[in-house]
Amino acid sequence: MTRAVPILAALTALAACGNPEPVAPPSPSATIRLAAVPGRPAAGYLSLAVRGDRGALLSVTSPQAGRIEIHETMTHGTMTSMRPLERIPVGDGEILAFTPGGRHLMLFDLDPRVAAGSRIRLVLHFERGEPETLSAQVVPTGGDAGP
Repeated sequence: MTRAVPILAALTALAACGNPEPVAPPSPSATIRLAAVPGRPAAGYLSLAVRGDRGALLSVTSPQAGRIEIHETMTHGTMTSMRPLERIPVGDGEILAFTPGGRHLMLFDLDPRVAAGSRIRLVLHFERGEPETLSAQVVPTGGDAGP
């Protein structure tokens, strides 16, 4: 066991070493997955590094959608359900992420011209500061939706 201590100390010291350069935040990205059944809502996913004191995300809009709701998927035992979210508190430097199986957007009444391969604008409205606009790639049902 005494031989393990120097090896553990060396591994701990090595793990503490790192690149002193700050890591750049990921580029904003957004994806819209079309509904499997026409007339049903599409799902939206995004990743955005928050800059500054924005307070909370209050809503998301798009000129190509009649209405967008922010939802969160919850699992209780074997049951999965969704609930709407009114606001999402965010801090400076946090990554605001909407992913399959977690927080996501539900886009209702999409413009019928929106098709896989096109792009739509998502406008994120925060408690403080100017809205943030993202260009979202539209993918077919079952397409890659991870930002």
